[in-house]
Amino acid sequence: MPLATLLATHERESLYSGANAAIWHSHNLAGCLAKSAAREEDYVATLVTNGIPFLADRWVPLLQTKGVRLKLSGVFCHGHPQVSFGSPPSQIELADLLIVHQHTKAGRVSARAILLQAKMSSGSTHRLSSSDAQLHLFSQWPPFEFVTGGLPSGLRDLKEHGKGSRYALVHDGHAYPEQITWADQCPWAASPAEQQLTADRSLARLLGDMLLNKDGRPFQLGKPKDDWSRTIQELLQITGQRTYRRANIGRGATPRITHAFTAEPGLMLMYDDGGQTGIAAKAARASLLERYFGAVPISQGDGDDSNTPPNEQRDQPTGGISSLIIETTEGIG
Repeated sequence: MPLATLLATHERESLYSGANAAIWHSHNLAGCLAKSAAREEDYVATLVTNGIPFLADRWVPLLQTKGVRLKLSGVFCHGHPQVSFGSPPSQIELADLLIVHQHTKAGRVSARAILLQAKMSSGSTHRLSSSDAQLHLFSQWPPFEFVTGGLPSGLRDLKEHGKGSRYALVHDGHAYPEQITWADQCPWAASPAEQQLTADRSLARLLGDMLLNKDGRPFQLGKPKDDWSRTIQELLQITGQRTYRRANIGRGATPRITHAFTAEPGLMLMYDDGGQTGIAAKAARASLLERYFGAVPISQGDGDDSNTPPNEQRDQPTGGISSLIIETTEGIG
């Protein structure tokens, strides 16, 4: 049963407004921390780190009343993976942000994902050049090959038609909600990959709909049978294997992954599930974090610098993609 069927209309709206609050606070923080004008990657960094606790504070109480456990995690990294496509070849980042939602019920697990490309904008519309390589990738999704970031080479054809990819307009500069004219007064908006990007739908709505299984593109867990599922799984696997730095917002070597756990200790990452039984044990083993990020340094969302000595960081592999990981488990008492 989809999560949406558990919630009344006003409760679904509460999910959207909670996401909106988290996005605004993280967006505002990036502007406050920036030594110079905040950039797209600064806003992404605070969204997937500092935004996590705000989102948990708003979503947890509502979902707990429905018997749903929530685990939220964020990973920041920038500049990779790069892909190459076309003739003559263009080389660009695959995307700025990956959002994944996994839902577990009675041992059955489903997962969805969406790739977002962020674009700063001072207005509610933004026109891209017709020759923009990122627009060509996101609107046409031609076969491409990873050329950086540690992912296996070889052509991939995602057969993507907009369900698993979107542009994200990011409000350029500080503004209070009452000053934002975009959808839901949210400083982030989602737009189809078209030359004229529009802030018709807030990122808060997209996040809420991902949680409700109403947006995003399904991907297979386990052994993938298509390039889309293979790519999402490999992105998760390569992501989070070292620290990140964002000097513009005053962060040194900071652990990439940030989590906000809302379950009891038995369902937390790195917990030995030897004492768990039944559905709880299956849910813990099915965790995306446990599967892909078991050995990753973790921060608790406050952006504290990593204590990992520089010589231990030097040989850690590059790669990965900024990610927001939403995990829900239904029916655990």
